Amino acid sequence: MATEKSVSFRSNLESNSLDLIRKIGWNCARTSELIAGMVSQLAAYTEEGVPMSPSVFICSSVSQLLKLAGIGEHIPLSAEVPLESAGARILKDAAPLCFGQWRIYIERSADGQKCKYGVFCGTSDPSSLTIDEVVLDEYDESFPVVRISQSATNKVEVRSSAGDGVEFRFNNDPDVKEIKVHYHISRLAQAIARKSGQHADLFAGYIDRILSTAIQDCHGTLIAVLPSNQNELPQDFSDLVRLDPPFHLYDRFQRHIAEGKTASSVSRLQAASELISGFIDSDGITVFNDAGFVLGYRAFVNGDAVPPPIMGGARSRAFRTLGELVGRSILAAFFRSQDGRTEYLQVDAEGEK
Repeated sequence: MATEKSVSFRSNLESNSLDLIRKIGWNCARTSELIAGMVSQLAAYTEEGVPMSPSVFICSSVSQLLKLAGIGEHIPLSAEVPLESAGARILKDAAPLCFGQWRIYIERSADGQKCKYGVFCGTSDPSSLTIDEVVLDEYDESFPVVRISQSATNKVEVRSSAGDGVEFRFNNDPDVKEIKVHYHISRLAQAIARKSGQHADLFAGYIDRILSTAIQDCHGTLIAVLPSNQNELPQDFSDLVRLDPPFHLYDRFQRHIAEGKTASSVSRLQAASELISGFIDSDGITVFNDAGFVLGYRAFVNGDAVPPPIMGGARSRAFRTLGELVGRSILAAFFRSQDGRTEYLQVDAEGEK
């Protein structure tokens, strides 16, 4: 006899969301329902066929949220509305406004029954901590915050200011114990900055921010880091668009600090950040060194049997070839697939992978 079945993942979304928010004192089914609805929509959200991936912050006070950022503004888009039914309207009204530093906020009432929503932004200075870092890295028990953001198509991460996170995957990826993308990008940024100069730690934070944005927005990428004392590019690379002279990203960052973060230096650094995003969004490998230079982009590796452009499975094969070079001619290699999976290899302190 034929059978028919309809399967929904909503209960699983709600239960995992509730487990997360209970840890910050929100034992609230309405809020978990809102989060579940947001997660399912943000997995592949579009407006008029245009993909959009806004970050959504849930908090008790947008004014307090902005105080944490130190600088910023917000634009209210609603009066009080029922919390559990607000999700679809929030994205419809606010998602098209979220470009650059703009995020969606949901200001939750104390009893969890109603909310107001709108958009807000922090500083536009690329060298400063983003609103995401400021809010999520400093936990205040009296002011819990939850962020919902798409990490890749069909992958949505929910993270609390207490440091807990859940990644919901709407594909056939296996479950993993922890989310690695943040860790991989942080290590990559440290490798690029490690011999840059006196502001290496600050520069690594800046690199982390611009790479996180660029990598999330790209269709997949490969990045290699070379030692700065190596004058020639490895013979294993071919078809590289070589920058001559190399693009000195650390110099722009250092001048920004030295000039006191003026409007002119902010503009110059923002332009550099946008250029890095363009390099990373190109097919092939973007090549940095560990002193904060970009040496070139659209590189390919000899030994990769698949001709350019590197796409899909070919990009994975190219990363395996890069991996063989780590510890020989390159210091580090980073890979991000089109569906958001990341891998990272690096020479350790003893010079081994």
